[in-house]
This record gives sequence, C-alpha cells and structure tokens, in this order.
Amino acid sequence: MTPQLLLLTLEILAIGAIASVVIYLFNLWIKHRERSWMFILKQDNNKALAPLRISAYERIVVMLERITPQSMVMRHSVTASNAAYLHMDLMRALREEFDHNISLQMYVSDECWNKVKRAREETGELYKVAFTRVKPDSSAAEFGREILHLEATVGNSAIREALVAVRMEMVKHF
Repeated sequence: MTPQLLLLTLEILAIGAIASVVIYLFNLWIKHRERSWMFILKQDNNKALAPLRISAYERIVVMLERITPQSMVMRHSVTASNAAYLHMDLMRALREEFDHNISLQMYVSDECWNKVKRAREETGELYKVAFTRVKPDSSAAEFGREILHLEATVGNSAIREALVAVRMEMVKHF
C-alpha cells in the first residue's frame, strides 16, 4: 500500500469515526429532548388532571360513606314496608350508588378501585346474610336492626380499608 492510499484510508476512517460520534451524540440529544417534552407534557397533564383527581377522591369518599350500612338503613328503612322490600331497596341502592360512580375508577389506581369494589361486595353480602336471619315479612325496622347488629358483630372493615386506600393515594399524589 502506498503512503497516499494509507493516508486516504486513515482520513476516511477518521471521518467515519467522527461521523459515528456525531450521530451518537445527536441521538443522545434527541432522546434527551424527547424526555424533556414528555416531562413537560406529563406536567401539563397533571396540572389539568389534579382538580379532576381531587374531585374523584372526594366523590369516592362520599360514595363509601353513603353505602355504609348505618347510612343505607337510615335512608331506606323509612320507605320500606317489610324486610323483603327493604332488602330489595338496599341492594338496588347499593348497585345504583356504585354504578353512578363507576367512572371514578379512571382517576385511581387499580389497587384502590379494587378495595372500593370489595367494600361494595362485602356490604351486599352483609345485607344478604342479615336477610337470611329474619323472615321476609318481618318489619323493615327488625331487618335494619339485624343489619346493624351483624355489622357490629362481624364488622365491615372493607369500607374502612377503601377509605384508607383513597386517602393514602391522595396523599401520595398531592
């Protein structure tokens, strides 16, 4: 190989190496810019979503408070004529309360929403068990007392756990 050819080869290799370094640095810069843009976009989204999230947390807490057995029995026992009607009213109201607020799951984690669902399910189970302990034609007041007695005996920790999960998630985000 002649010295000129060797020099030309070295120049081409040097240009190739410099070009590779430039391309590598350019790609790093592009990735950095993408991360910056994503950060800004997420920050803007968080600013827009923050009021919606706070509102969702508030609505979930209200829903959980509304589906507590004490609250449900107090609201529905007045209109029911007997245990069977009260049981129907309670199950319908529990389902409607949850269905009305189902879109709130978009603003909370899956873990938190699963605890809210479990609270609803356990409350429904409490009503079903209490209903098996009274006659269908018993008074609504007797059925209501049985619900409250059963809750006092076995507890309904799922609602408390869901409330704690909502509060903890809110603290984590705000």
